[in-house]
Amino acid sequence: MPISVKPRLHGRWLIVAISLLLLALHRSETISPSLAHEGHDHGPPAPALPSSLKPRIAVHSDAYELVAVANGQQLTIYLDRYASNTPVADARIEIIAGAATLQASALPDSTYRATLPALDKAGRHELVFNIQHKDGDDLLAGTLETPVAGAATAANQRPSGWSLTTLILIGLGALAVGLALGRSSRSRVAVVIGAAVSFVLISAPDLAAHEGHDPSPVPSTESLTGDLPRRLADGSVFLPKPSQRLLSVRTELASQSSASKSLTLVGRIISNPDRAGVVQSINGGRVEALASGLPRLGQTVTAGQPLITVVPALPLADQSTLAERGRELEGQIRLGEQRLARLSRLTTGNVPRGQVEDVELEIANTKRRLSGLREARLLPETLAAPVDGIVSASRVVAGQVVQAQDILFQIVDPKSLWVEALVFDQLDPGVIVGATAVMADGQHMELKLEGRGRALQQQAVVLQFSIAEPPPNTVLGLPVSVIARRAETISGMLLPRDAVVRGSGGETIVWQHVDPERFVARQVRFEPFDGANVLVTGGIGPKDRIVVHGAELLSQVR
Repeated sequence: MPISVKPRLHGRWLIVAISLLLLALHRSETISPSLAHEGHDHGPPAPALPSSLKPRIAVHSDAYELVAVANGQQLTIYLDRYASNTPVADARIEIIAGAATLQASALPDSTYRATLPALDKAGRHELVFNIQHKDGDDLLAGTLETPVAGAATAANQRPSGWSLTTLILIGLGALAVGLALGRSSRSRVAVVIGAAVSFVLISAPDLAAHEGHDPSPVPSTESLTGDLPRRLADGSVFLPKPSQRLLSVRTELASQSSASKSLTLVGRIISNPDRAGVVQSINGGRVEALASGLPRLGQTVTAGQPLITVVPALPLADQSTLAERGRELEGQIRLGEQRLARLSRLTTGNVPRGQVEDVELEIANTKRRLSGLREARLLPETLAAPVDGIVSASRVVAGQVVQAQDILFQIVDPKSLWVEALVFDQLDPGVIVGATAVMADGQHMELKLEGRGRALQQQAVVLQFSIAEPPPNTVLGLPVSVIARRAETISGMLLPRDAVVRGSGGETIVWQHVDPERFVARQVRFEPFDGANVLVTGGIGPKDRIVVHGAELLSQVR
């Protein structure tokens, strides 16, 4: 039987519908603030994820830096030197918590641990650390805030969606609108169906968890954050103390100083001309090893020590010439002997004695010429070391045929090496007060200027430096960077070379240790000083703690 509604009742049904809808909207805002529409307050914003889930104290003085991390009743203490960030493992730490005083025990991993039952209680805990060490005592105080258990998850478990009462009110409101506006049964049915569909769509989030089952758990913040290195929103890096010790992060206090301006040159290692030499054959021939064998690379030799022999290898035409010359000399010897024999048969006194002596002398000279000719053809050439040193290059094997003036061995003194550098501008050597050579592996060598060329080579002027103490692994021809220091000085912060690294955008940065567990990248300007240090002329100030070891690893934290 169709429902009949009089026209004068339409306004009453409309008022009832609007009231029900307003009541439902009010309940939905009270229960689920996240569904508040534009123009309404959503409540306080969600708090940012904490830098660490574990409560901690981070304090420091001019001597020490202390970080204490609470894990239940356990308190783990990291004690480092403030300037260098070096762990202090042999200190005695007393903890004063209210009226209680307890001793922290040292662990093998250079940390300290203590048990404080009061940490189980939520709230603020005032702690005082009495540090006793042979290098100096100190007293540090801080506040440890322990959050209320479950407070973090209570907000996340707030009911979402629409409550059952709200949905009933919305359905009744939709039905009232249909009764108020619909005059035919068909229109009223359409409105009621629309209200039912709206009811189902709105209630879908709550219907996903039916009776007897809990709603899906809210993701815990523990899966999103923790005591792990990470890049913070402002670009700084959070690096907890355990990670700092694992990466051996070390710092240094920047201090203002004056240093010489420098110029970077391209150079290479060469031998000292006074302490080096080469071994060459004058005539060439076939190489023969001595009884001790061929010289080996790196073998120490002394001046005049025989190294190899070279047997001359004469061409066939030369051999024929020498053989013919030898037969000619042999014939001259026989003719001389015959003349001497004829003179000897004559009566004494008939032949002058001088004539006999001339023939004897001629025979002796011819024999010596023949002997020299045979020795020149058969005697090998012995090659010896020209200077004391080691064999740095060897280019021969037994039986090899070498040509005249071929370099067979190179002898150098590893304790006396030079560096040859190229200067592409008009640099007066008189303004150079010092120089340092830096190898590819970071080793540096102090240099002394020995001379300057007066002719251009590859459009550059050649400078030669002697190395004060060459490293044992230095080899000839090794490319190096020569940092020549001028007499002109400049002010800045002198830091180790490893402190300056490249940022993600290619800029030059250093990492400043601003908090015990936070590091900030500072863009700087610098000039090379020597192989181990650079002079930072802008970007940081005195007393800033700059990372000098592990800076490259900090740049990799994301």
